[in-house]
Amino acid sequence: MDAWAASYGSTVAFVCVSCAGPQLASQFGNELKLQHCFNTWADEDDMPSWGQLGCNGLIVIDGSNAVVCKASPAYLEVKQKAFRHVETLLTALIASKPAPEMTSGRVDGSVGGACATVRFGSDVDVQQVIVAGLSSRPDLNGKRGRVLSEASNGRLQVQIEGEAAPISIKRQNVTLLSDEGEAEAAAPAASGAIHVPSVKVAVLDDEHAKCEAKLALLGRLTEPPGVDSRRGQIVAALRGLLEAYEEHFAHEEALLDQHLYAGVEQATGFSADKGARTSHFADHKTMLDAVRTLLADGASVSATDVQRLAAGFERHATEYDGGYADRLSAAMAQAVDVA
Repeated sequence: MDAWAASYGSTVAFVCVSCAGPQLASQFGNELKLQHCFNTWADEDDMPSWGQLGCNGLIVIDGSNAVVCKASPAYLEVKQKAFRHVETLLTALIASKPAPEMTSGRVDGSVGGACATVRFGSDVDVQQVIVAGLSSRPDLNGKRGRVLSEASNGRLQVQIEGEAAPISIKRQNVTLLSDEGEAEAAAPAASGAIHVPSVKVAVLDDEHAKCEAKLALLGRLTEPPGVDSRRGQIVAALRGLLEAYEEHFAHEEALLDQHLYAGVEQATGFSADKGARTSHFADHKTMLDAVRTLLADGASVSATDVQRLAAGFERHATEYDGGYADRLSAAMAQAVDVA
């Protein structure tokens, strides 16, 4: 949102509204380094009448304060197309024209409501990337951005989410994303190069290390030459990765439900934890499905496929697992003290 605000300038106002009070608004602004959008909160007696949005969509209002779109398509449903949908609406509003019909990409109406009938085009002119392997700014690893230009020395100017200004990055430190927001091709990296930050819970750190080891093994097995002679080993390694993922995700979800998310599924009003739980657990399913898809066609698994899995694991651990580290470790420590 902040990158949008910087791009559109004074033409469009982007407002981030916390429904859990000023403390969450302040935390959100600090962690995401919001500088260009408006960051505020709504009181409990003034909540949106159509429910919680967040990762489930954005609200678009025109210049006369009329609601044009009550809930844009959810990122969890259509990935990067959710952002393109909003941009198409904004472009039409700025030009004082109705939202145009385009030739591809209809969003499921059950996701975005009436506004989902808007069509939008492809993103062929915009390279979406995810940052990986930066040693000078490790805090940026796992974040997404847009390639603005390429210098003659091969470095890319990338506008990274949460950063006020573009950053110059080597091409090998970014992974291109497909239209669905998934990594298309990761930069070549040494096997075992992934190492996600600690989540401050020893047993979960151990499980992360196990997943990293399984990914590293797959990386070595799919490095040419001689890949075809190792197909049986690759399939076995994929099964091992799937088992590690299933065990880790199930254990992590159980701990989160026990210590942080108890009862949130029954919440009827706004719940930041309910939204976090929904998006986090949905990403688990996405990662499991990615491994199962490769297992269904083990004969064609490539190094690029494995790099895509590794980038997804690193992104997930950075974006989701890092978000609960302090709270979960504190809650588990408190539970031990009480016992």
